[in-house]
Amino acid sequence: MDKGKRKFLSIIAEFTTYPAEDIEDRMHFVDDLGIDSLDLAQIILSVESEFDLDLGEDLDFNIETVGDAYALLKEKVEDLED
Repeated sequence: MDKGKRKFLSIIAEFTTYPAEDIEDRMHFVDDLGIDSLDLAQIILSVESEFDLDLGEDLDFNIETVGDAYALLKEKVEDLED
């Protein structure tokens, strides 16, 4: 796992009871991780700050899983890998 994905998972872990190494791409933010809309908004702000981006209008609120969110992040940040 590359450094960018570790950072991304660490941000998510801050808002869950899961350690970053246990968070998987298939996990749903709400159903599996117990993240509510306020937590999700804070995660988005943290990701934007950490990776120096503005997801703004590109943010798709149909993103349900960790993998979906990371795929969007990879589109925006060129040097990220799986």
